[in-house]
Amino acid sequence: MLSFVLALGIFFALPYFISLGLNKFVSSQPLIAFVEGIIRITIFIIYIMVISRMEDIKRTFMYHGAEHKCINCVESGKPLTVENVRISTRFHKRCGTSFIFIVFIISVFVFMFISFDNTWIKLIARLLLIPVIAGISYEFIRLAGRYDNGFVNIISAPGLWLQKLTVMEPDDDMIEVGIASVEAIFDWKGFQKKEFGSDDV
Repeated sequence: MLSFVLALGIFFALPYFISLGLNKFVSSQPLIAFVEGIIRITIFIIYIMVISRMEDIKRTFMYHGAEHKCINCVESGKPLTVENVRISTRFHKRCGTSFIFIVFIISVFVFMFISFDNTWIKLIARLLLIPVIAGISYEFIRLAGRYDNGFVNIISAPGLWLQKLTVMEPDDDMIEVGIASVEAIFDWKGFQKKEFGSDDV
């Protein structure tokens, strides 16, 4: 609960109050909201860069890489072995990192059209709109997972770029953990048989 409150405070309330200082110099509320969004994204990227230097977080990001590589291996139709997982890419369009980044991007445009005279009502409106923005972002992630075209690649690019910070190359022991996790919750052989029509897995 504390983490949730801190996240709202750092990534939504703090950029909002920082942007209020622009009222003395800028009269356009949509422009102020746009700058607020840029501040929010900047804070998030700095936060990721800082925590990625912590040893425990670095190991977490390596396991994150093992997870992605396992799923990419399965979705490419290859048997789920350490060798096949190792050569699979660590980036994935449906990553949670991409989801969060898309939330921030969409919030920029949504908040540009939310205008109230009262400062606190405007802040509360922003917080209440987070589930709506998250829902829209989720649909973007689903779209990215289904299609591979120019438009999808463009909207996926920022999230994939950010994954360079949150998804690291795992070692073989981490890959084995990733494989065991996939096999515990997902019938990957059944998935490949359905998708690729092959029993050779």
